[in-house]
Amino acid sequence: MKCYLTNCFAGFIIFDEDFNLMDYELFPKGNLPERIYEEHKGNLVPEEEIILKRNVKKCSSIIIETNKHISNYKSLKGASKFEFETPNAAGEFLRSNMTDVLKETGFISSENELNEILHNISLEITNYKLKEASKAEDKYLIQAINSIDEIDESIGKLIERLREWHMIHFPELSKLKNQEKYVKLVSEYGDKNSIIGSGLLDELNTTDQSTGAEIEGNDLEILQNFAGSVKSLQETKKSINSYIEEKMKEIAPNLSDLIGPLLGAKLIAHIGSIQRLSLLSSSTVQIIGAEKALFRHLKTGERPPKHGLIYQYPEIRSAKWWLKGKIARALAAKISLAVRKDVYSGEFDPKIKEEFEKRLEEIKKEYPFPPRASKSKKEDKKGKSKKKKKKRDKYKKKLKDYY
Repeated sequence: MKCYLTNCFAGFIIFDEDFNLMDYELFPKGNLPERIYEEHKGNLVPEEEIILKRNVKKCSSIIIETNKHISNYKSLKGASKFEFETPNAAGEFLRSNMTDVLKETGFISSENELNEILHNISLEITNYKLKEASKAEDKYLIQAINSIDEIDESIGKLIERLREWHMIHFPELSKLKNQEKYVKLVSEYGDKNSIIGSGLLDELNTTDQSTGAEIEGNDLEILQNFAGSVKSLQETKKSINSYIEEKMKEIAPNLSDLIGPLLGAKLIAHIGSIQRLSLLSSSTVQIIGAEKALFRHLKTGERPPKHGLIYQYPEIRSAKWWLKGKIARALAAKISLAVRKDVYSGEFDPKIKEEFEKRLEEIKKEYPFPPRASKSKKEDKKGKSKKKKKKRDKYKKKLKDYY
């Protein structure tokens, strides 16, 4: 006997060839949102396994209506009897006679109850999805990396203000380029005599004499408090950086090992999640962060971008101009591989970085010199230069006629 398995928000139902109700396995009413959410994600839920095991001996074949991958059913007993058809005839029958079928199963007693359950379920599923999304670890990582960018911007502006402020009293200290050391000296020592006496300025060859104005107690106290606030921000940035490094080792060890935790976190933050990043092709990964240049290329026909955020990778940034695109392409391919390993297996694979470093050396050996311009390119350039010259000549002629 041929059977049809279909499902709805209430659970799984089996019909015979004449669409008579044969068997059913309903979801627990208290766990409806969780079960429906798992079903939508394409996972095999316990109720489906139970009803298939119970009916596999009764039916010669079971035609299953499902959105899940067929491989999920191969491990089940009697899998040779399973056929797949979406939608199948029983599914259409159930959706047309939902109220009557669910009454027969005892899930509802009236149509009003059905409408009320559907309304409540839609609200509960929305809340459940929000809770599930908020649990994702990469959401915390994204907030952390975004805060680093904002802190960097704030620290830059505040240090600039601190330098202008303290320069009135001790202008010679502005020669000190190390921002952290500058902030530390002002916050801990304050006035120029204490800073010079600290013995930490030998590199600047400062003397006891300074052209700056004197500073009184209250002015110095406010200035030191301001420097202390900047120092606190710098320490906060360090602690967030440490947090990002630890978090990246947990959720994306391969990506972190390949390009570093900060750059890896920036890629994840730009896309929105590590899951979405894993679905992108390597050619897309290569230009993440260069969307404006890409749209300009599509609109005006300018050269397409060769790299986006991955330009921050040291080997690309420091490479010779004719190698940047090739290295970016090789790195983007390895980033795609690393992210997919992190998402789908979670196993750390040091070979990914080793293979990239090997490919990097090969690229440098293969292309030691810049490419020569072909004849067609030279002709194009000559043609463009001739057009520009004609335009200039016309403009000069107009000027002569005008004057």
